[in-house]
Amino acid sequence: MKSSLKLSFLLFLLFIYSCGSGPGHNAVQVPDGKTVILVGTTGFYALREAPFSDWFDPGYKAFTPDPAHVETLKPLLEDIDIVVFLGTWCEDSHREIPKFVKILEATEYPLEAIDVIAMTRDKTTPQDYEAGLDITNIPTLIFYKDGLELGRIVEFAVEDLESDMIKVLSGQPYKHAYDWD
Repeated sequence: MKSSLKLSFLLFLLFIYSCGSGPGHNAVQVPDGKTVILVGTTGFYALREAPFSDWFDPGYKAFTPDPAHVETLKPLLEDIDIVVFLGTWCEDSHREIPKFVKILEATEYPLEAIDVIAMTRDKTTPQDYEAGLDITNIPTLIFYKDGLELGRIVEFAVEDLESDMIKVLSGQPYKHAYDWD
C-alpha cells in the first residue's frame, strides 16, 4: 500500500511539473516570527537568493565533494528521481542541503529535475505534499527508481552524505538515522 501511495505522489508531482507548475511555481515566502521561510514547491535556485543565501552560500562554499565518491555516484544516479523535503528555518537543512546540491552538481545530475518541497515548522505544506510519505524529520532526501522508493536519508547522514547516497543507490544495506526497525 505504501509503495502505491508513493508512486501516486511521484506521478502527481510529475504531472504538476509537466503542466508548467513545477518547482518554484507555488513556493511562497511566509513570515515566521523574526524571519521569513519558504513554503511549497521550489528549486534549489531559491536558496541562492536572500534571505536563504545567508546560510546556503557559506555551507556550499565550505564543502568539497570527494572525487572518488562523485565518480561512484554518477552511474548510480542514472534514471533516479529525487524528492527533497526541507525547511529553510531548519539547521539540519542548512547543514545538509548545500552539501547535497554540491554533490549533485559534481555528478552533473540535473538539479531542475528534483522535486524540492519547503515545509513549515510543523513539517507540513498547504498542498499536503507530504501525505502518506512519513516525513517526520527534515531534511528528508528520497530516492526513487521506476516509481519505487529505493531509500531515504533523514535529517543527517549516518556515515557521510556521499557514502549514504552510495549505499541507498547501490542497494547496499542502509538504515537512516530514524529507521529503528
